[in-house]
Amino acid sequence: MGSSQEILVEAKNITKTFDTVVRALDGVSIEVRKREILSVVGENGAGKSTLMKILVGIHPPDSGELYYMGERIPFPKNPLDALKRGISIVYQERGVIPHLKVYQFLFLGLEDKFTKLGRLQLEKIIGTAKSVFDELGIKCDLGSYLYELPLSTQKMVEIARAILSIRLATGEGREGEVTPLIILDEPTAPLSIEERDELFEYLLNLKKENSFIFVSHIIPEVMKFSDRIYVLRDGKVVAHHDVAAEKVTEEELFREIVGRESYYDLLERYGYGQEQLQERPTILSVRNLTKKGYYTDISFDIREGECVGLFGPAGCGKSEIAKTLYGVLTFDKGKIIMDGHELRAKGGPYSRIRRGLGYFSGETGKELFLYWSIRKNVSIINFEKVVRKHLGVVPVISLRLEKSLAEKIVKKLRIRAPSVDTECYSLSGGNKQKVSVGKWLEKSPKVLILEDPTIGIDVGAREDIYEVLLEMKKNGVSMLLVSDDPKEYAILCDKILMLKDGVVQRVCSNKEFRSLMGL
Repeated sequence: MGSSQEILVEAKNITKTFDTVVRALDGVSIEVRKREILSVVGENGAGKSTLMKILVGIHPPDSGELYYMGERIPFPKNPLDALKRGISIVYQERGVIPHLKVYQFLFLGLEDKFTKLGRLQLEKIIGTAKSVFDELGIKCDLGSYLYELPLSTQKMVEIARAILSIRLATGEGREGEVTPLIILDEPTAPLSIEERDELFEYLLNLKKENSFIFVSHIIPEVMKFSDRIYVLRDGKVVAHHDVAAEKVTEEELFREIVGRESYYDLLERYGYGQEQLQERPTILSVRNLTKKGYYTDISFDIREGECVGLFGPAGCGKSEIAKTLYGVLTFDKGKIIMDGHELRAKGGPYSRIRRGLGYFSGETGKELFLYWSIRKNVSIINFEKVVRKHLGVVPVISLRLEKSLAEKIVKKLRIRAPSVDTECYSLSGGNKQKVSVGKWLEKSPKVLILEDPTIGIDVGAREDIYEVLLEMKKNGVSMLLVSDDPKEYAILCDKILMLKDGVVQRVCSNKEFRSLMGL
């Protein structure tokens, strides 16, 4: 989009400091134009969330100015005040209430607009909901419960509710003077590739009448769907790109976000080592593995220091294969052989860990004891390194060794935390995932299963995790990767099995895969 577009909202020289010490925003200025998707990107702690919360009235700024259609206005005092100014936000976490019906959620908190003589005008609510959904292009049964809908449709319903709330708060209809500004805080983080594409098709249609601020850590979708991009680092705007008017590469954007080396530098440093892999011993063999309804006749080998990827669309069976190898799911037939030992179908994760299998995913709620400290989370699977026998008989945890182990991980992975005694629930998403991968780095299993290891975290934290995983590979740890991010396979994998409907369609080398994906 060109600069001739009318400016809808402009924030100038915003500063915000917390606890008189932490400068979250330092003179940040951005503008949002009518009918555009504006992306704001940066690492965790760059100031993105603080800026968005100021725009919707959750935090007041220390200083700065706000303009709407060229006229200076006060900053919103609260989210309701922001609604009256045409601004709303949809958060990353699911904001729906699963056991409400679609039309009930759509008008939750807005019932006073549809009440007459103390009675709720249900027919008017359903009629208005149908009209809004027809206009916005949402296809779903208004009487369905939200838990019955795909995640992408749930997110569409949230966006529709935000637009409707603005209209009702400002008293404007579809052709009114108010152009809704919807802030989307990492809306695609929990979605599959197919669901993301569906959501963006929806957003591109809505852009005809609405403006969006899109906050995301997923650089390819930022590049593909944004009209303009602001880059924040350490509370300042360090770059601004008009995507239609200038050429900017993912590598350039990455460097602007993190201020240091990119994924591409990692590839140059570690390389792929295809030739020497053929001379290394096989650590894990899978033969004709089958689980009815999920996958059929899956066979592959993983050599020492090799990463094998399972790639395919949602429902292809890749996640179920990973969970089977780790013992979370059983299998119907076939064999899993690790270091010459056949693993039983009903062995369970504990027996797999004893054989040298590890499992790491981006679901930190399952990976970590969130109300335990970093120190305890690292030591829980590394007992042999922190336990000493008291008087040569009674095993006792050495707090000194436990602290030393955790401090080593915190330093190596650049985990931002006051101390190793910090409870994990208080960490950012990226730092939680660094703690998760750090405990496995110290454990150094023979095979580490990775399932969406960097989902929902910023590019800087992602690069830190990739660097550690590549170092583990170089030191002989074998890996299996399941992800929705093609670039993740290009960075980590030596070969990739392409799956569809639970069947291997093709086996690609890293080079072939990168060519197929245009990477």
